Order: sequence, then C-alpha cells, then structure tokens
Amino acid sequence: MTNLKFDKNLSSDEMIAAVLPTLLDAIKAKAFVGGYEATDAEALGLVVSKHMQWDAEAITQVAAEALIDSNYDALAADFKTSQAYMHLHGSK
Repeated sequence: MTNLKFDKNLSSDEMIAAVLPTLLDAIKAKAFVGGYEATDAEALGLVVSKHMQWDAEAITQVAAEALIDSNYDALAADFKTSQAYMHLHGSK
C-alpha cells in the first residue's frame, strides 16, 4: 500500500492534489468488480458515503457544500430546497 504522507504546510488545494488521485486509484482497484472502469466520481462517492457512515443527511450536506465551494450557490440553494433534501434535513 502506498503511504499517503504529505507536508501539512501545503495549501488545501496542494494537499488534495497530493492525496486524492492516489486514493481514488486505490479505491477503484479495490472496491469495484474486476474489469469495471470506475470513474473518479464513483470512487469519490464511495469514499464520501463510507466516511459519512452511509448517513444520507451527512452525504447530502457534503454535496451541498461541494456546490457552494464551486460557486454554484444557486444550484446549491435549489438542491437545499428540494423535497428530498428537506425531507432529510427538515427546515434547518
């Protein structure tokens, strides 16, 4: 297994670039059926779901935060007011 040590003085963008490609490649190799070419989105989705312990409320919060971080504020607002999101999160 690859050791994922990195310099904690790096920026968050640099940390992500140093760790995420290796992590996603490892997840693709281990977590999917042999011969299936998983996408980065599928591998990252698996990481998020497992890290958030399959908690739909937490997973949808991650999705909303990713949209906000990407400056898709209107899309995040639409997502956060969707019936499914509101069902999970109530009127928080």
